[in-house]
Amino acid sequence: MSAQGLSAQEARTLLAQFGPNSLPEKRQQSDASIFLSQLKNPLVYVLIAAAFVTFIFQSKTDTLVIFVAILLNTVLGFVQERKAGRALDALKKMLQPIATVVRDGIQVGIAAREVVPGDWVVLNQGDRICADGRAVKANRLHISEAILTGESVPVQKLVDDMLYMGTIVVSGNGAMLVEKVGAQAQMGKIAGEVQSISQETPLKKQLARFSKQLSVLVLALTLFVFLAGLALGKEPVEMFTTAVALAVAAIPEGLLVGLTVILAIGMQRILKQKGLVRNLVSAETLGDVTTICTDKTGTLTLGEMRVVDVIGDEMAIAKQVLIANDRDDPIVVAAWEWANEKLEDTRQILEGHWQIDSIPFSSAHRVFVSLNRLTDHQRVFYLNGAPEELLARSTVTQAEREFLHQKIEELSSQGKRLLGLAQKVVPHSVDKADYRLVEKDLAWVGLLAFSDPVRPDVKAALVKARDAGIKLAVITGDYSRTAIFVMRQLGLRVEQSHIMLGKEIEHLSVGELAARLKGLVGTMLFARTSPDQKLKIVSALKLNNEVVAMTGDGVNDAPALAKADIGIVVGEATEVAKESADLILLDSSFSTIVAAIEEGRGIFDNIRKVLLYLMSDAFQIIVAVFLSLILKYPLPVSAAQVLWINLVSDGFPDLALTVDPKRKGLMLAPPRRVRPPLRFWA
Repeated sequence: MSAQGLSAQEARTLLAQFGPNSLPEKRQQSDASIFLSQLKNPLVYVLIAAAFVTFIFQSKTDTLVIFVAILLNTVLGFVQERKAGRALDALKKMLQPIATVVRDGIQVGIAAREVVPGDWVVLNQGDRICADGRAVKANRLHISEAILTGESVPVQKLVDDMLYMGTIVVSGNGAMLVEKVGAQAQMGKIAGEVQSISQETPLKKQLARFSKQLSVLVLALTLFVFLAGLALGKEPVEMFTTAVALAVAAIPEGLLVGLTVILAIGMQRILKQKGLVRNLVSAETLGDVTTICTDKTGTLTLGEMRVVDVIGDEMAIAKQVLIANDRDDPIVVAAWEWANEKLEDTRQILEGHWQIDSIPFSSAHRVFVSLNRLTDHQRVFYLNGAPEELLARSTVTQAEREFLHQKIEELSSQGKRLLGLAQKVVPHSVDKADYRLVEKDLAWVGLLAFSDPVRPDVKAALVKARDAGIKLAVITGDYSRTAIFVMRQLGLRVEQSHIMLGKEIEHLSVGELAARLKGLVGTMLFARTSPDQKLKIVSALKLNNEVVAMTGDGVNDAPALAKADIGIVVGEATEVAKESADLILLDSSFSTIVAAIEEGRGIFDNIRKVLLYLMSDAFQIIVAVFLSLILKYPLPVSAAQVLWINLVSDGFPDLALTVDPKRKGLMLAPPRRVRPPLRFWA
């Protein structure tokens, strides 16, 4: 394929052949399926059984009232989940990517989903690669593949190297020839492998247990009353009517509506805290969380490197950073931004100092070399890179060398990333960057230290989580000392026995890892981990009966997000990650997670209040029916009257309880799993 690209006709043919360049997603629920899913509730099954019994005994009014209660609950749940689905769809549309392709010899911008195999895609800094293909042009092209590999260091790509969908161009430019799109791309294959893991949430388990207990109770009561009445000489038809009234009295019809309203209100409250909950039941599950697994970058920190320490002449350092900077790494981009703030007339500084040649940073040499014009008679090598490497080649006094070594060690121990700067003036005849010319006699310029600042609101949120008895597991691809430095800034202390490295996790089975983690109290740190090890960590924690909330944003995080009880992603996460998530953080902040957990606890509190109120009221009616039977009085209420009491007389106080504000001290209690479970008497 030439640089002329595909013709419009060829593109249309290929689009029809291969389909849109989109990732495989879980089949979107239709309105009908969302509506019917509201009926998948143990309480609904009990109510349907009650309606069936009343219908058999020709109590059509009772049957109608029960079905009205079921319909009301179904409509409320449908409206709320549909609203959350539409909010997610709107978020996807806002983030819809555009690709620059060559069609009929002209560069045009098209929706990334319209890219086809054979397309010539133009790549510039900041672009997200839209498909898998091979580089056909590569001008100092550096790609961040963190979304696939978890490695934060950009990879340099040369002509014929593979480029993958979802990765980002951090510097340079080039072009690629598309080979695979959609489900055939590497990201598409991963997305296809992520199965929707059907898990019973704590609330669903407790409601199922409650419904089973309630069904047994109702069956036992009605059978006892029916047989007792026959033994006392009552007519069978009369006793059937009595048994139905008793069954209706024992079933809290208003609970279903109250439960749905509580969850819907909880979703809205969490949304106000900048968290989008994707389905009703997840809103309550948040309150059960016992362990939060969080990444460091972007959640505990701002996710952006900043210059925090300068060793040397600030102006000289800023000038070199401005002139000799390929901006192919977050560190040097941060240095360039810092230099622009420090220097006033950057255009004048750059004039006359144009770049003649350069050698990109490599892991082998650990320095970036730029050859620039200095004067009409001189040129200068600017070197930026590993400070210890440059210091070893520089001509400094012994005292200066010892001081700088001490500073490098001190700043490194704090988890900061370092950038050393040196230079060497050479004759005008030098016109090629060569490592051999910069192996010695360098003039040391200075040192910059970088750090990713912690989010200002996270420290208070961590204190709140700790007081609530929630454990924290920090999972990062960084070195442990970097993570520990960040954690110390947030007031977190981690024992050495609570630190595990990825290479240790790699050789453990899920069961062995669970045994290692069992009984650990306090913060855990998993450092130098790969995305696939997150799934193992989550599985091990769940094996220890932890209710796990997990944060992630990349494609490889999707299996762990799906496995966790609550999968959490940021708004800018990949579509694959979003499809596996239960909670989307619209502000990327850890404090939103803690706020959502607090709302989840408030939701369960209100469920208990409503359940206690309705069951205590039902108990009064049961006692009245029993006493009337024993004393041989007529039934005080009919089945229809019982339904009226349950749905109308109890309905308004019931709905009032659904909007109760959170009680004080809610986040000072341990997670619910260590407290008595929900039973039918609340």
